Amino acid sequence: MIESIGSLIYLAPFILIGFFVLVTFILAKIGWSALATNYQFDGLFTGQRIGIISGSINGVNYNNSLILKYNDEGIYLKTIFLFRLFHKPVLIPWKEIKEVRDKRMLLFAFKELIVGDSLVARIGLSEGVYDKIRSHIYRDFR
Repeated sequence: MIESIGSLIYLAPFILIGFFVLVTFILAKIGWSALATNYQFDGLFTGQRIGIISGSINGVNYNNSLILKYNDEGIYLKTIFLFRLFHKPVLIPWKEIKEVRDKRMLLFAFKELIVGDSLVARIGLSEGVYDKIRSHIYRDFR
């Protein structure tokens, strides 16, 4: 009995890594895959870097794990290195942001970007992050 427990201890790192990969895959399928299917970007992006932010994509929270940049073409999003597996970088053109909604969860107010004509994604951003990109979004609404 004790010998079998000792064997499991050696397997623990592999079990944890496997679990992490599985969870990352499931979260990518729920939150990120529609964005990657429609807006995957494999090139080198140059633009204004906001930095590492928290946000939600299709209901999946990415706390301090999104890198957001923007330029005149659109919003560039990728995850930090730890979560890059199954999360291809995306470039969302400004014209694809169809609506901006005010949202509130408990005490926190945030903005929700509706992306795509046939709803590709709902992206939740803090008011502070939204304020930095707002002028580009409303330029295309006019």
